Amino acid sequence: MPNRPEDDWTRPIPRSPRGDRARPRDPEPYDSWTGSSQDDWDPQADDDWADQTRELPTGRRATAADYGYSDDEFADERWEEVEYAEAPRGRTGRRADYEGGGYDAGDYDGGGRHGGRPGPPRGGAPRRPTRRRFRLRRVMAFLLLIVLAYVASMIWAVASIWSSIDRVDSTPTNAARPGAGSGSNFLLVGTDSREDLTRDERNDLVTGHTEGARADTIMLLHLPDGGDPVLLSIPRDSYVEIPGQGSNKINAAYSIGGPKMLVDTVEQSTGLRIDGYLEIGFGGFVEVVGTVGGVRMCLDEPVTDEKTRLDLPAGCQELAGKEALNYVRMRYGDPRGDLGRVERQREFLAALTQEMAKPATVLVPWRLHQVGTATGSAIALGEDTSMWEAGRIALGMRSISNGNGQSLTVPVANTNYQTAAGSSVLWDEVAAADLFTALRTGAPLSIEP
Repeated sequence: MPNRPEDDWTRPIPRSPRGDRARPRDPEPYDSWTGSSQDDWDPQADDDWADQTRELPTGRRATAADYGYSDDEFADERWEEVEYAEAPRGRTGRRADYEGGGYDAGDYDGGGRHGGRPGPPRGGAPRRPTRRRFRLRRVMAFLLLIVLAYVASMIWAVASIWSSIDRVDSTPTNAARPGAGSGSNFLLVGTDSREDLTRDERNDLVTGHTEGARADTIMLLHLPDGGDPVLLSIPRDSYVEIPGQGSNKINAAYSIGGPKMLVDTVEQSTGLRIDGYLEIGFGGFVEVVGTVGGVRMCLDEPVTDEKTRLDLPAGCQELAGKEALNYVRMRYGDPRGDLGRVERQREFLAALTQEMAKPATVLVPWRLHQVGTATGSAIALGEDTSMWEAGRIALGMRSISNGNGQSLTVPVANTNYQTAAGSSVLWDEVAAADLFTALRTGAPLSIEP
């Protein structure tokens, strides 16, 4: 009996060969055993077909080569394992998306900690902490926005302060002005002007009703090129030569020719060139003190003055309003007269500066704006005094208030020197000249505060 391949029920059913060896299918019905039509069955053809078959090898399974096919014809039937560096996109993360699709469902975290998206395959590269970096960037952007807003608000506060300051002409026209020396010199003046006070305010502050303005307080702030500043008081009754006006008390220069004449008189008397000018009146002084909430002063003994009706007990207390103004103006109730007066003025000015320079004021934009504009509207600067120079004045006064630098008075020979202008203050010519020379040349000071 011939060995028919069709009788081998254990073999796989081969696919039809491809290419040129593929047999065209017969449109007629055919017998699956003989491959011919049932109407034209020929026993001899069956025997011929049997002769064309080959013996199958025994002891192993049949292969495609046993039937005349090459392995290349089934290359597309083979599965190839593919490793993904990251999970395929567009999937829902369900287990069914990976089973039957060439993936091992256990290789992906379907519906895990990332909200249902597939995680990386086991053994693959770890996921980068993008969310943490995104949060850090948001925090840094927020902090940068705060810094920019703070800087902008500080610029706004400083610009508002600068625009609120009045200007006065304080530059002398004298051709014989002293030349520039070591460091810089700024003249700080407190006037007794009552123009910005009502009649009731004048009565309350006990300022009197004298018209016009005189230099009630005169100080010279020296900022050396290196080292600590020097705050020098010039007594208002100092008897000096006023250019073109003869000898008189130094405060008369202001009433005669205003700031320009006063600056010219100080320059000619001291030999120091004045680089900047600042002044404040009675009303402005009271407003500034009130804006900072008063100034704390500690008195070693009670202070009384009948002329200004000042009565302060000994000890530490807050001075504001008329108490502060009359404390710095009082001289008749002081046994040292004008010399004790200028010392109180320097002491009070240092305490006021320290109060204004508190971090709660200078570092808070709206508070800086409030105090700064109140101070700016109360003072006047020389037309040639720049913002940079005004800032140097503020820093110099802050240094003095912190105990750095020296605070002193022009050396005096006689506090009751009788002149045509009345009782005056006469300088010690030798000691005063030495002091002014040391400031001009940058040499160490030879006098004690």
